[in-house]
Amino acid sequence: MDNIRIDLGIKKVLINDGPESIEFNPSDVAFAEQFYQLMKEFELKRVEYQARADKIDAITELDPDGIPVNFPDKLAIMREVCEFMREKIDDLFGKGTSQKVFGDTRTLNMFEQFITGITPYIRAERKKKIEKYIPSATSVKRRKHKVME
Repeated sequence: MDNIRIDLGIKKVLINDGPESIEFNPSDVAFAEQFYQLMKEFELKRVEYQARADKIDAITELDPDGIPVNFPDKLAIMREVCEFMREKIDDLFGKGTSQKVFGDTRTLNMFEQFITGITPYIRAERKKKIEKYIPSATSVKRRKHKVME
């Protein structure tokens, strides 16, 4: 029986030089839409959390040991942000992705690194798709020359 091989566009990316990896399809329109929607959700949540953090930061009292009384509230917001990010990443990349990528660590910087690392794959695929429909400067010049000939 004959067969065909279809390139589904799946990218396999090693995490911290392996052995763990994640797989996703940056050329899949649905994935790209979900990724950009996730970026919008992250920004909305960032603004929300920042407003809450600003209110907590306004409290400058210290406990008898000299520790800010708002310290537990600051930690709670950080944990909430991290849990939100992990949940959303798992929703997009598959259950267990956050654990595979981040382990038990919860820092905001790691999420930024993850998104920054994934974004070029998606942008490159979107650029390839768009270039098919937008004439390049070279092709426009060629058409002008042919018209003038």
